[in-house]
Amino acid sequence: MTTIFSRRRFLGSAALLAGGLVVERAAHAAAPPKESGLSSEGLLVGHPGFQPRSVMPLPHEELPGFLSREQLARHHDDYARVVEQLKATEAALHGDNANDGHYAELRRTQVAAANSMLLHELYFGGLSSEKVSPPRHIEGNMTEHMGSLGSWRADFTRCALAAKVWATLVYDPYDDRWHNAIMDSDNDGVWVGANPLVVCDVAEHAFSKDYPRREDYVAKFLDHIDWAEISGRYRAVDRM
Repeated sequence: MTTIFSRRRFLGSAALLAGGLVVERAAHAAAPPKESGLSSEGLLVGHPGFQPRSVMPLPHEELPGFLSREQLARHHDDYARVVEQLKATEAALHGDNANDGHYAELRRTQVAAANSMLLHELYFGGLSSEKVSPPRHIEGNMTEHMGSLGSWRADFTRCALAAKVWATLVYDPYDDRWHNAIMDSDNDGVWVGANPLVVCDVAEHAFSKDYPRREDYVAKFLDHIDWAEISGRYRAVDRM
């Protein structure tokens, strides 16, 4: 049986269809952007911590001769609170009721918490219970970019004593060089585009239980860098 549509009925159906498309497009336009990548992406995929937004367990519960069990536990608790702050901030950003002023503050908090979370994980993961010699390719790049290992240690120490929160050795793929850098807060002094290799937390919560002087803590830190881990970080981001 053949069904015949009148012109009025046809135009009405077309209008309904067009209206539905407009509503659908508006809904997609109003939807907040996705903030997390796919589970198969990212340098840290498969690891607990920053990429899945979970608390990374301490790699070492104690580092004899460097950091005590209590110092590391206290520091890790501070880190865990930052993880929850980041998760809460990103959940709030996906809400629909943030006014412009609150939205701006949430975005600033997101950056600070994300930097703090990632840098803490790189700090904890870059520590060794014993002295580790740098691999040959690390020594070669150190010589090319920073001078001798001794001169790098001296300059990194100056950074660690000058910074308020973080001292870092970073690799910048834009100029294909290594640089020492300082950060006075979790979102101040960031080297845009750089990949952290060595990360030293110089805030008091990182050492005050074990060391009255930051100088002593920094000197011990330099002898407990896991250069095998640093090598892996560099190989993951270098343009080879």
